[in-house]
Amino acid sequence: MKKPIVLLMIVVFFMSCQDKQALEEQNKAIVLKWLNEVNRENFEQLFDELWTKDCKQYMNSDPIPIEYGQFKQIINKLYSDFPVITHDVHDIFAKGDKVTVIFSAHVKHDRESFGIPATGRNLEWRAIAVFQISGGKIKTRWEVADMLSMYKQLGMELRMK
Repeated sequence: MKKPIVLLMIVVFFMSCQDKQALEEQNKAIVLKWLNEVNRENFEQLFDELWTKDCKQYMNSDPIPIEYGQFKQIINKLYSDFPVITHDVHDIFAKGDKVTVIFSAHVKHDRESFGIPATGRNLEWRAIAVFQISGGKIKTRWEVADMLSMYKQLGMELRMK
């Protein structure tokens, strides 16, 4: 009598592992869709498709989250400064409802941005981001980006006052 129960438990265990793996793959696909497909023309539509309305963004060391509307404004400004932004994903992995990605962003500095006239330089910065997925959408993102290297590429200097 114990053998059927043990076999059933084993089957349920393996099925739950497969379900978890499938969900983690779906979560990675959501993040990859954002990084690989977002552009100036579709970011608002893609944002509405992939992000929850109550999403929160935690950028660099700021403990205060950026809310949905404010984040859309930031992205809009970023795309007005850099109409073409591409991402190279270096590594991505998922565990439960979280997806961690290490990536680079690439832009051409062909118009004024950050108060710096266009230089024509290709700029790159690297980032590590953790996305939390809920109900098939991004709910929270924590990102640390190496903006200092991008500022240096623009010729800006960090100085003590």
